[in-house]
Amino acid sequence: MILPLVLAMLAATLNAVGDLLQRRSMRTEPGPRGGPLRLVVQLLGRPGWLAGLGASVLGLAVHIGALSIGRIVAVQPVLVMEFPLAVLGTSLLFGVRLVRRDQVAIVLMTVGLAAVLFCLAPKHGDPTTVPGTTWAVGLGALVVLMGGPAAAGASARGNRRAALLGLASGVGYGATATLLAAAGATTHHGLAAPLGTWQTYAALAVGTAAFALLQSSMNAGLLLATEPGLTLANPLVAIAWGVLVFDERIRTGPWLVGAVLGALLLAIGTVVLSRSPVLEVNRRPERAAQPSDAIAPA
Repeated sequence: MILPLVLAMLAATLNAVGDLLQRRSMRTEPGPRGGPLRLVVQLLGRPGWLAGLGASVLGLAVHIGALSIGRIVAVQPVLVMEFPLAVLGTSLLFGVRLVRRDQVAIVLMTVGLAAVLFCLAPKHGDPTTVPGTTWAVGLGALVVLMGGPAAAGASARGNRRAALLGLASGVGYGATATLLAAAGATTHHGLAAPLGTWQTYAALAVGTAAFALLQSSMNAGLLLATEPGLTLANPLVAIAWGVLVFDERIRTGPWLVGAVLGALLLAIGTVVLSRSPVLEVNRRPERAAQPSDAIAPA
């Protein structure tokens, strides 16, 4: 179980680097306009954004490797560490000091993640045995969960738009992970076996949509609006799918209580860290004084 977790942590680190480079590009250059696909096309002309994309693609490759040899219930939650790693990277890159609240939030996220992984301790499960009807019903539910916030976000503005699109993107990334886990599980038939599965191409389509939604979310408002939904929806979708569909066995009883408490710490840490002053450096200078960029305190 150690190797998949190490690979997942490496993937989170690469994703954080890619995320940081993309955000820096979006902050220092004029904001692109248009829908998600048009936005991505415009961003392809930015070297800094492309460098971030390269790091993210490499992170995806490592992530696929982790999913191929590990359990999705264990691997996917580790990806939430991309957020605190990105905050730490932003602090170093822009010379913004972390406040005590940020440090506490990072500790809460780390402890919460460790508790979730230790208490759940998933075993068994086989994505290759899931029948087609189950896939159809499950993916249909995920389309609704992803499409609902995306549709609502399309008609919203500012941070509300960013939050809804971030949530939709988080669901999309969780769905992508489940599809990649199923495709990766076929590698015991050969390294090229995933190319013959429909899940590989479905993952490409869903992942592309989630990626485009994330770019629109980051372009619409502050990161404190984007991050909670993006960070938390992803592992929740993956864990639910791993347990309910892939039949991965987790520890129950008191262990489940510990996992819930760990998830609560993780959620609290995510929300607190999403309000970090460090993330303010990602606000474009021309938008810094706009009242619509503020989020009312909870």
